[in-house]
Amino acid sequence: MQIRAFRPEDTQGILAIYGPIVSQSTATFEIDVPEFHTFEQRLARIAGRFPFLVAEDDQGTIVGYTYATTHRERIAYQWAVETSVYVAQPGQGLGRTLYQALLPELTERGFLWAYGVITLPNEASIGLHDACGFSPFALYSHAGQKFGAWWDVQWMRKALNSARPGMPSPRFGPAQALRLPSNQP
Repeated sequence: MQIRAFRPEDTQGILAIYGPIVSQSTATFEIDVPEFHTFEQRLARIAGRFPFLVAEDDQGTIVGYTYATTHRERIAYQWAVETSVYVAQPGQGLGRTLYQALLPELTERGFLWAYGVITLPNEASIGLHDACGFSPFALYSHAGQKFGAWWDVQWMRKALNSARPGMPSPRFGPAQALRLPSNQP
């Protein structure tokens, strides 16, 4: 297993994970599986500004990914990020491993808050975020509609740094080169 920075050629492998999540679950409120070219542009835009990491198995297959993205557009929010993690086979510990690679990089870059946004019910995602130090802080009732039903959304947050007057802006840019030992899940 290797965790490394996203490369444009990872798009197809990521879409192979994300497509079924879009079409078969409420883990995302995206309704239609994105077209390859549009998705490729989206991933490149995210990876150019924030850490975007992929997990690759020993055969070179993408088995999971995680990234941070803009929480809100206004500059006053620049110290907060929204995080996402998706895995091909949940329940194997890979989500936690991915977050354990992403969160320290966000901390080192000077971000204050990481937010996880979870459509309920999703005990696995709540458990993952809890295990990674996130705490619930807001529940949006009937926040979105998918598959003909209304869904609640739980927001969770993790403090990455302490706020202080005159803090410099966080550092934006692609993920650093990361390698975890091959004995990681």
